[in-house]
Amino acid sequence: MPKELPRKKAPVEKAAKKTAKPARNEKGWQAEKSTMTRAAILDAAIRCFIELGYANTTTALIANYAGVSRGAMMHHFPSRMSVMKAVIEYLHDLRLNEYSGLMADIDRPNRRLTIKSIKESVDSAWKYVNLPSFIAYEELLAASRTDAELRQLVEPVEKDFEKQFLETVKTVFPHWEKLEALGAAHDLVQFLMKGMALSHMSARKNARAKRVMNYLVGILYQIYEDNNLLDSPLAESRASAKQSSQASGSLTGAET
Repeated sequence: MPKELPRKKAPVEKAAKKTAKPARNEKGWQAEKSTMTRAAILDAAIRCFIELGYANTTTALIANYAGVSRGAMMHHFPSRMSVMKAVIEYLHDLRLNEYSGLMADIDRPNRRLTIKSIKESVDSAWKYVNLPSFIAYEELLAASRTDAELRQLVEPVEKDFEKQFLETVKTVFPHWEKLEALGAAHDLVQFLMKGMALSHMSARKNARAKRVMNYLVGILYQIYEDNNLLDSPLAESRASAKQSSQASGSLTGAET
């Protein structure tokens, strides 16, 4: 009888430890994807306004710039004016946030102003009016002058923006609260900056803007000095002299 060969033991298979993948939150991903697509469309619309102008901007061009299909575009914005409404509201918040970011830490309530901080604020204001968001919004403002449908969308947002912008200015420049001529000083800076920014065809624009900004720094310096907000020995001495003069006048008036 043939000798039975010993049986080989079957190799013990080690159970592979599989790391269980968490179930994908499909609903959450779709919401995130939708938000990203919407943001891409709004950013693309801003680029179209800057590069092509409002009148030449169509939903098809915006979709092309955003890299999305016409179907995705129509899903988020079924009409051209629905895109415009969303862009105007988007620019409202974006411009306020950008301004706050540029002006952060220039002025603080626990320290007096200096000529350096005034110049820094003027330089930042010039950067602000040259941002894509500002240029795009000015394109919409200009178009709204003759486009009644667009004007209906822009007008209420512009009024609200002006109020919030002034409050933002007071927040980033706490010393402005103490200015008697706050409104005039604010308008001076804004109108001057806007005017220079929109003079895009002017010869030697940057050199001329720099010269005007130097004058603006001097004017603001004088305003702050008159309100005793500057950190300089000269400003201190002038403020003291002014107070003494006022006190002397009061005494003279009392004696007579």
